Amino acid sequence: MKGSSIQIISIFFVFMLGPAVTQAGAAVIIVDDSGGGNYSSIQKAVDNAQNGDTILVSPGVYQENIIVDKELTIISHSTLSGDQTNRILIIGTVPNNDVFSVNSNSVTIDGFHILGYQSGTDGSGAGIHLEGVQDCSLSNNTLIFNGQGILLNDSQGNYLDSNFINLGDCGITLGGSEDNILSNNIVVTNKQGISLHNSVNNTLVNNTADSNTIGFFLGMAHGNKLAYNHILNNEYGIFGQAAEHNTLVDNGLYLNGIGVCFNESSDNALYRNEFINLLNAVDKGNNLWNSSSEGNFWNDHSGKDTDENGIADTPYLINRTTGSMDYMPEVNETLSNNNSENTSEKINALISLLNKGYSISSRNQEKGAVVEITRLEQINTSLQEGPVFLRIGAEWCSLCRAMSSTVNELASEYGETATIILIDADRNPDLKTYFGVGHIPDFSVIVGVENGEYVYMKSDGNVSKNRDQARLVGIMDKEVLEKVLDLALLHERQVKSG
Repeated sequence: MKGSSIQIISIFFVFMLGPAVTQAGAAVIIVDDSGGGNYSSIQKAVDNAQNGDTILVSPGVYQENIIVDKELTIISHSTLSGDQTNRILIIGTVPNNDVFSVNSNSVTIDGFHILGYQSGTDGSGAGIHLEGVQDCSLSNNTLIFNGQGILLNDSQGNYLDSNFINLGDCGITLGGSEDNILSNNIVVTNKQGISLHNSVNNTLVNNTADSNTIGFFLGMAHGNKLAYNHILNNEYGIFGQAAEHNTLVDNGLYLNGIGVCFNESSDNALYRNEFINLLNAVDKGNNLWNSSSEGNFWNDHSGKDTDENGIADTPYLINRTTGSMDYMPEVNETLSNNNSENTSEKINALISLLNKGYSISSRNQEKGAVVEITRLEQINTSLQEGPVFLRIGAEWCSLCRAMSSTVNELASEYGETATIILIDADRNPDLKTYFGVGHIPDFSVIVGVENGEYVYMKSDGNVSKNRDQARLVGIMDKEVLEKVLDLALLHERQVKSG
């Protein structure tokens, strides 16, 4: 990452000197659809570039399908300047064709908004298609209305980081590909979020799959590692078909119809994952649900931990017929024994909160500071100034402590436009019950009050009074939280503008 930063600084310096300046034999080519650069078309720039050149694309709308057959860095002006208001929009114009078709090694594509043909999945190819290549980097791109957001076929050793993919048939697809790294990507409201077909030894870390039909699909996939991914609100969190020898560790599966479903799959290893779903697991194969020392957390497991070693005394049964079970299920005492929402408890908690008298300290409302609260009215007062970012946790919670620096950074960055609020679940059981907290750390962004109920911003840009649809739980990437805050601020501006 350090080398990448140095490269960006060098490119920006060259850009300031002027177009077509060379450095160590590599040119920087400026593309501007208004005519202010070397070319007005990205494809023309590619056609006239040499291996190792950088193509810097100025803000504008580019309607074209681009074939990249050279080792190039294609980067948006907003990536260099940090100005995300002037976007570079690329719209495909040829039915069934990819917007970017890459068949050269060592290509970088960074910082673009990419829409498929006629902004719909019918007749659309991939937003970015890598075919038989290696050592490519795809970062910070937003891909919407493509048949497949990003497609890798027969490709090795590529890096996909911090891309946002929405409203397609499949967010990210790997076919016959190996040794690729996918990190910090967000796939929302696709038929399949991230799909691996006949692909081996890929690493998927800290990605978010939200509100897809299938969050992660493993079809004849072998030897892949999925770690620290956030998989929520999908019909199937993870679906494995003829998948073998994959490792799933430290993933959070929340509020999916089925958390994990394996069909004709064997020897996949799952441990240290968190399962909070309507149905946590289906195993029609022979898979391993714990390591030699630890299993997974299951919200519907009622086993006791009499020796207080963090492992339940009884196994968690997954499939009685096949004998699939987690022999070492983990215990998390922040969860209630009953996972179903207790409406009367919430009402009583709300009455208790409203009946308490309190004052609000002006010191706690300091801009740029994290505010710890004990009363609902403190949230209501903060909402008069803008959105409220709410984190619910506890002092003993290691995951909460791990997220503390991120929360402080959010307070510093958004302190002028939003309030960052903490609630200690142990010291405020009424608030914990009112917000329906089951697992910590628990995050949400409140944008208003409607008919006495809080309105929350969801990660797909819609709002809901159902907090379960908007909450984020566990270790979260900072960019995921920033995205929800940005959506909340955009919603606020839209409401104010009428």
